Amino acid sequence: MNTKKQKSTASLEKVIGISIFSALAFVVAFVCNIIPPISGFLSLDVKDAVIAIAAFIYGPVSGLIIAFIAAFIEFLTFSTTAWYGLIMNFASSAVFTLTASLIYKKIRTINGAIIAFTAAVIATTGVMLLLNSFVTPVYLTSPLVGMPKEAASSMVLDLLPRVLLPFNFAKSMLNASVAIMLYKPVLAALSKAKIIQTKSASLSFNKNTRLVLIIGSTALAVSVVIFLILA
Repeated sequence: MNTKKQKSTASLEKVIGISIFSALAFVVAFVCNIIPPISGFLSLDVKDAVIAIAAFIYGPVSGLIIAFIAAFIEFLTFSTTAWYGLIMNFASSAVFTLTASLIYKKIRTINGAIIAFTAAVIATTGVMLLLNSFVTPVYLTSPLVGMPKEAASSMVLDLLPRVLLPFNFAKSMLNASVAIMLYKPVLAALSKAKIIQTKSASLSFNKNTRLVLIIGSTALAVSVVIFLILA
């Protein structure tokens, strides 16, 4: 009976956690929506950091669920890019979250987190470039934009190395830096609020903390510089 009760409690905690992080990811995306898009359609936000933190806590599958919920609610509310934006938003969050959480699930150390987010940045940048090559021309020629097919293809080919590559890299690195710096504080806050139960939620300033802050701050600074150049 106790085992069943514990499982039921754990399941309820996960549902609550997924709901909280889904809402938080949407709010972050909504707030970031006030930032003018780069090149007219590239939106900057840090919701992938929120989703990745959730995936580190609740697992990769939960991360994917949150990624879809956040992208779908955005699609239904303030998105102006229709299903094209839904595909790109979900793909970005899903690749970033799945890559990072699967690696961290196997290597639950500070080195594992660094490797996880490094791999997530590389994987997300590559996948999004591939999707930009195919989805963006379709979006530009759709009734939403109405650009001629040849002009759209030429524009995307021009943007790929000059804008899309640095943008996707910088956006992924920004999300990685935010996630790696906020993971422990968020874990501790949720544990204190009795939303999760974990033995590794205490906050302490040590060598690992300094390493995380240095790496996170450096990645954050580099990503901001890239965005400033693109803007």
